[in-house]
Amino acid sequence: MKKRLFSLSMIVGLALTFLLAGCSQASNENKKELTIWTFTDEAKYAVEKFKEKHPDVDVNLLFITNDNYVQKLISVLQVEKNVPDVFFVENAYWPQIKQIPRLENLSKEPYNAEEILAKQFPYIQNIEKDEEGIVRGLGYQGTPGAFYYRRDLTKKYLGTDDPKEVSELISSWDKVMEIGKRVYEESDGQVHALSSWSDIDIVESSNIKEPWVVDGKLVIDDVRVKELDLVKEARDTNVEAKYEVWGPAWTASMQKGSVMFYAEPTWGLPYIFEKNAPETAGKWGLAHGPKSFSSGGTYLAMYNKSQNKDLAWEFMKFYTTDEEFLKELAESQQYFLSNKEIDEELAPELTSDFLAGQKYFEFFVEAGEQVPSAPQSKYDNDINKLWTEKVNDFLNGRLKTKEDMLESFKTEVGHNFPEIEVN
Repeated sequence: MKKRLFSLSMIVGLALTFLLAGCSQASNENKKELTIWTFTDEAKYAVEKFKEKHPDVDVNLLFITNDNYVQKLISVLQVEKNVPDVFFVENAYWPQIKQIPRLENLSKEPYNAEEILAKQFPYIQNIEKDEEGIVRGLGYQGTPGAFYYRRDLTKKYLGTDDPKEVSELISSWDKVMEIGKRVYEESDGQVHALSSWSDIDIVESSNIKEPWVVDGKLVIDDVRVKELDLVKEARDTNVEAKYEVWGPAWTASMQKGSVMFYAEPTWGLPYIFEKNAPETAGKWGLAHGPKSFSSGGTYLAMYNKSQNKDLAWEFMKFYTTDEEFLKELAESQQYFLSNKEIDEELAPELTSDFLAGQKYFEFFVEAGEQVPSAPQSKYDNDINKLWTEKVNDFLNGRLKTKEDMLESFKTEVGHNFPEIEVN
C-alpha cells in the first residue's frame, strides 16, 4: 500500500513539475525582447523607467565604453550581424552614423516622426535629419549654451551679479575682450575673463554657415577664419587663462574662482560645475553671451532590419514624448529636454540653488529658441580635431601667422582625407 501511495505521489509530482515548466516556458515565450546599445549611463535610468511601464519586455542593454563604441557600431551596421534594435549616438559622431544606409526611415508611417520633431527646438530638428531631409534619429536632450559666471567675481569687477545686466555687459566679443583686459590688470593677473580659447570656439562653431566639406571640397567658413583673430587676441592679452579643457587646472579654477566666465551647454550644470565645484553652490549664474550656441547631445536610432521595430519605436517615443517620464527626468536630474513644450511648462517653477535660485529652465528655453542650425558633414569630428591641434600650434607659437596655420591645416586634411579636394 505504501509503495502504491509513493508511486502515486511521484506521478503527481512529476505531472506538476512538467505543468509548471510548461507554464514557465509559455510565460517566457510571451516575453518581448529589445536590444539596446549605449555609451552613456543615462540609458540605464531610462530603461528602468521604460520597463516599469512595459513589464512584459526584456531589455538587453549593452554598455560599451565611448572609446570603442562608434567603431563597433559602424562595424555591425556594415556587416549587418548582431545589430541592436536601438542605439545611442553622441552628437560628434551622429553626422557620420546617420548617413549609413542601415537606419530606419522615421519620416514614413507608422512613425511619422515629424509630429515629435514639431515639439522640439528647431536646431535639433535639423540635426535629426539626413541630407535628404529624412528623419533618421530622435534627440532627447536639449543643449543650448550659456556663459556660466561666478557671481562674486562679476559683483566685484563689474558691479553686478544680475543675469540680465551681466548678459548686456558681455553681449559682444569686443565687450568680453575689454572686460578681460581690465579684470586681468585689476586682479594683478589672478583672474581671467575666460578659461580657454575653447570658450570662444564653442560659440563660434555653432554659428558657421558651411560645414567642413561641401560637394567633396574642404570649406573653411568665414566664421572660423574670424575666430582665429578672436582667440589670438584673447591669448595675447590674457583674456583667457590658457587652461586645457577637462584638465586638472581647468576644473580646479571653478572651485578657486580664478575665471569669471565659462561657455558651456545645459549639461554643464550637473556634470561640470556641480561635480567639480560643489562647495561653490550659490556663487554661480547664467548669462547670454555674444552669440547663441549649443554643444553636445545624444540621438536614438533604429536598425532598419530589426525584428522588433514596434517595440524599438515604443522605446524611442517613450524617451522623447512620455510626459510623466520626461518631467521626472527634468526635475530629478536637472535634465533639459529636447521637448520644448515640457521645458516651457516646467520653466516657471524649476530653480537651481547652485545658481542662486535662478530659473535655469526659463533661461535655457529662451536660449534654445535662438540657437542657429549649424550645418554638419560626416567628416566633422575628425576635422574638428585637426583644427583644434592647429589652433593650439598657432596660439603656442609653433605656427607663426594665421596664414601659416590655415595652410598647415589644409595640408593635414589632405593627408588624412585624400578623397577631399583641398585648395
